[in-house]
Amino acid sequence: MPRRILALLALLSLVGCATRAEREAAFDNQLREMAGAPEAKLLSGMGRIPDNSYQLEDGSKILQWRWDTSYIDPGTPPLFRYGGWGWGWGGGPWTAMGGFPPTLVRQSCIVEWTMVGGSANGYRWQGAGCQNVKP
Repeated sequence: MPRRILALLALLSLVGCATRAEREAAFDNQLREMAGAPEAKLLSGMGRIPDNSYQLEDGSKILQWRWDTSYIDPGTPPLFRYGGWGWGWGGGPWTAMGGFPPTLVRQSCIVEWTMVGGSANGYRWQGAGCQNVKP
């Protein structure tokens, strides 16, 4: 009986977790809802002015937003055990095994909108950091 309870608790703890694909799909849906919006409404929906804009020869315009996030992955400390290889468990110095040092993780996201005739015509986005962005 305790195993069933633990299995149920493990399943319930995963209910609130969304996969990366689900978070990216939600981000893409937020952008898709802004398609066809006038430029002022697009700027409001994105939450800030674009980082770059490019005027094309055909009269259309590209608006680009960038997000760069970084965090430190703490890594894992090494495990220490008493006794080295060949010394047996009864003697020898403490030996460190495994572990990973802290690592800086950088994630970026770029969103570009194509504006034609003053309205948002299409978009594209790229980057691992897009799943964390809230436009």
